Amino acid sequence: MANYAGNDSSRYAIGLGPALSPAQAGNHRQSDRVFLTLLIRVSGLAEQGKDFLEEGRTVDVSLRGAAIMVDRELAAGQHIKIQRVGVGKEAMARVVGRIERRSEGPVFGVALLDPVVNLWDIVFPAVLDLEKAVLRALLRCIGCGRLEVTYLTEFEADLFLRHHCVSRICGHCGGWTTWTRPLGHSSRDLHAPVEPDSRQQSSRHLLAPATQNQRSHDRIQVEAVGCVRHPTLGNEVVLVRDLARGGLSFYSASHYPEGSRMEMAVPYASKAPNIYSPARIVSSRKGAKNGLIEYGVVYLL
Repeated sequence: MANYAGNDSSRYAIGLGPALSPAQAGNHRQSDRVFLTLLIRVSGLAEQGKDFLEEGRTVDVSLRGAAIMVDRELAAGQHIKIQRVGVGKEAMARVVGRIERRSEGPVFGVALLDPVVNLWDIVFPAVLDLEKAVLRALLRCIGCGRLEVTYLTEFEADLFLRHHCVSRICGHCGGWTTWTRPLGHSSRDLHAPVEPDSRQQSSRHLLAPATQNQRSHDRIQVEAVGCVRHPTLGNEVVLVRDLARGGLSFYSASHYPEGSRMEMAVPYASKAPNIYSPARIVSSRKGAKNGLIEYGVVYLL
């Protein structure tokens, strides 16, 4: 399949971002990174002691930080203020360092200083519990607009990939609601109130009998769109099959070396925020489907 190139310039957009660096490939993060673009203003003190204010945007966001693009040089350890344009939210952050330089400008990693502030209006899981997760996606409650990084079990992933929605408990609505990917919704939906996650406290009271399906799959047979981010081969949109808790298989005409590390987004959509998970290619089989190569992938925790 053809490589995806490009980035929506709208107020709420996503981007594939660059292929991961070796440092990123071995990075064990405290939360998932959601690749999306949010307009921001960055302010602080320059080296000359003068105040500066620059427009910028996020490249990806996480529970405790972000990668941001701003057209000026920032120093590692520097404290800056990040303001969400049109939202009225702001937070102090520390510059971790420069990640890369793109044609549009340099990209810096920043860490938020206040762990309580939810600058991005996204609920992230408190713990990366991957034991039962098959897919990870940013989903939106159609009842209140709540955005949440969601870990889907085998049963939930099967339903989601077939019907493009899933029923889950919303901590804000206080009951079962329908969740979908935030495709092309207006910027005002990003301003929906996001409260501390009460799902763990309330779910045991909201679950009706027989609502938890006990079905267990070794593999889920699906045809889904995914995206590979490889450190040397770049980004490629691929066909994904055979989802399982520990990994998946995908088809591609590209030659990926066995044992190489990469990042994988499943499901993937060009008009929705995507979550890339560190992974490693463990097998390859030629001629599996229309002359394409079938690759086996395991996730790296």
